[in-house]
Amino acid sequence: MDIVDDEIFERVRQLIYRYVKNELGVAYFEVMRDQLIDDELGLRMFWSSNERDHNWRVRQPDGAFSNPVTTAFGRNQPLWVVSPDKKPLREAEQLSDEWSHTDSLTTYQPAADDAIRTLVVLPLRRNRPLGVCYFESTTHIGITDVAKAELQLLAESIAILLELYELNRSQSKMTSSAIFELQESLEAAQFPRLTRPHFFVAFSSRADTAVTTVISEVLHELSDRLEFTDWSGMNEAGNINAQISKEITRARFGICYLSEPVHDEPGGRADDRHDTYIDNPNVVFEAGMLHARTAATDPSMGGEPTGWIPMREVASPPAPFDFAAERTLLIPRFEDGKLNEARLRDTLRVRIVKLLGDA
Repeated sequence: MDIVDDEIFERVRQLIYRYVKNELGVAYFEVMRDQLIDDELGLRMFWSSNERDHNWRVRQPDGAFSNPVTTAFGRNQPLWVVSPDKKPLREAEQLSDEWSHTDSLTTYQPAADDAIRTLVVLPLRRNRPLGVCYFESTTHIGITDVAKAELQLLAESIAILLELYELNRSQSKMTSSAIFELQESLEAAQFPRLTRPHFFVAFSSRADTAVTTVISEVLHELSDRLEFTDWSGMNEAGNINAQISKEITRARFGICYLSEPVHDEPGGRADDRHDTYIDNPNVVFEAGMLHARTAATDPSMGGEPTGWIPMREVASPPAPFDFAAERTLLIPRFEDGKLNEARLRDTLRVRIVKLLGDA
């Protein structure tokens, strides 16, 4: 195969459509190409999620960019546009670019009819500017380093395919590589849902509810930067083990609270807490799957797992040998065995933010 013909391009287009609609959950997705409009440089819809034809001049008569999408194209900078007060962009008095920190953004009228709260614009460029692709979401979403890297990869793949389609010729190796890499990335679900990395949370049904409540509250607090699934909330019909395996496979990060009380009541006084907890075998197994899924560690993080956070009680037997070398978050408790919620909340928040990277 030495060209990207209509059949090949349509295959890839449908692949991207399926992903942005079903996995990213965006309200609108569009690719625009550069084109002269009345002898002025402009952008025209090339293909989109609703195929509504439209175009914009890059600059208005006074020299200002027409909107944030043309700004990203004109400056060759990606934009992540939100309203600081989380209002819909159509109603916002001020817009903020959290990616390139572009100032003086003009007002924006979304292509989608919904109350759009997040706009992400990615310039498409190879040897020359080709256009832009952009996403509109009704959710106010915080930016992450993971998001930027994954979306840049998607934009680069689309730019390669656009260039090959436009020229209608290319070496077969380059063509096959572009299609294979894009399909491999999308089918492996390496892109988080609209750039929010997915966490899998595992704990025993007998685990201390005070601990699991703190885990849930911290994750909800950071919900604009991540999404998460805990096994106890999975209610789809079918084999629960298969569902758990599927969720772990699509997870980028994980949290495993390994411990459960030996007896019915968690905690206990300091002088009788020796081995009052054990590790739940099912959670240990799920932790092993996460460990294999995110096996790489970053030496700059002191050997801390880069993909998951193990949590255990102090009053437990020795850790399972597979995790003994990992840096475990030990549950803080007072002398009477009661959970130190504030300390656990602060420690867990720091660990999760460290996994996500600086926004």
